[in-house]
Amino acid sequence: MTDCFVHASDLHLDAPLGDLGNIDSTDRDRLAALAAGAWGQLVQTTIQRDASFLVLAGDIFHKEIAHFGAQQVFHDGLNLLGEAEVKVFICHGNHDPLTDKMINIRDFDPDKVVVFPSGVPTFETVSLRHSGAMAHVSGLSFSKTEETDNLAIKFRDLDPGPGPHVAVLHANLDGSDKDGDHDPYAPCTLADLKDSSVDYWALGHIHLRRVEPIGPGRFAAYCGNLQGRMAKPAECHPKGALVVPIDSGRIGEPEFVACDRVRFMLDEIEVTPDDGMEDVYDRLQEKASSAGVTAKERPVVWTVTLTGRHPEPEAIQRLIDEGGLPNDLPTRLNDGALRLCKNKVRRPHGREEVIASGGFGQQVLDSLSSDDARSMLEELVNDMPSAIRQSLRPVDKIGVRSGTAELTEELIDDILPLAEDLVLKYLTEDHGA
Repeated sequence: MTDCFVHASDLHLDAPLGDLGNIDSTDRDRLAALAAGAWGQLVQTTIQRDASFLVLAGDIFHKEIAHFGAQQVFHDGLNLLGEAEVKVFICHGNHDPLTDKMINIRDFDPDKVVVFPSGVPTFETVSLRHSGAMAHVSGLSFSKTEETDNLAIKFRDLDPGPGPHVAVLHANLDGSDKDGDHDPYAPCTLADLKDSSVDYWALGHIHLRRVEPIGPGRFAAYCGNLQGRMAKPAECHPKGALVVPIDSGRIGEPEFVACDRVRFMLDEIEVTPDDGMEDVYDRLQEKASSAGVTAKERPVVWTVTLTGRHPEPEAIQRLIDEGGLPNDLPTRLNDGALRLCKNKVRRPHGREEVIASGGFGQQVLDSLSSDDARSMLEELVNDMPSAIRQSLRPVDKIGVRSGTAELTEELIDDILPLAEDLVLKYLTEDHGA
């Protein structure tokens, strides 16, 4: 049987689920309880795969001082792994830096759980379960939340000797976070990772999975977070861990294994001018069923956006607001729930005709779809008096304004289509002499 190890990161065990939109409190609690089982699923997966060891690449907890329940669940999982003779290697990241406040898990038997220190990377040698050959696991923890140094280059002088070398690090590789959701802590480049004795970089920090070959039998990989927790695009994917084979002393292609117990999903449904409300209704049912099948029996927290053009966007909005959506959506979503149904359907104002005619109308529409329009909106908001800017802040369910007064991407995406509608309406309607 081929030897293997498991790579996981960004467990955030004490973090609640994010904004669940229209989901009621009973379903929120149920889904949160299910999501908390992702760590247990990882433990069972590691044992079932007969892995030689498990590496956890940072952010086990969301806060330095995790609540007792999360600590206990984590410790219980480590005990199960220890009983199965699976060694665990841990580094800490920006959410759970290795400070005096951090929960001390170094009281565990060092033959079963290794927590890598901060400062200088260290390594341990471990015997592979089936072949009896040796592998080496090195790592380095954050000593503070805002770690701006390149930690990867500290591994250059580390040479454990013959056998595959696995390094565990929380880091931002080549600005991997394209959406800006994660701070650029411990930045490094692909060249930094190649210029080392490491055969497999087990990385954490970025929640979107990525496997990058860096040479024959060598990889740098983000396994992504263990469980999606919100409706951001990077969270709306299958979540879990990577099972990494070691065959004849060589690292093989990592295999993704889902460990999430609840699946966050985003979908978009196109509405056409000829659609009736029954067509929209049927399309919602079909898309929900597809989401449920894709999630493979996991409950789906579903966010769907209706887009396109229709003569009566107000009727579509009434369908959403007045409870006209299919009432069997939870069943189609594997006992999940509809988080939010967004209506971005716009009235057809003859856009194609305006573009085809060229001239001033086409120039205006082109400018609205350019990056300059976004920059202009940001400048307008920044120049507004603070009282007006305050009104841009989101309103929660009890009517209290919360969050920041920044012009978010979501708000820009709402404003620009409205501006286009107004322009098209002006250009295509008869205003008289």
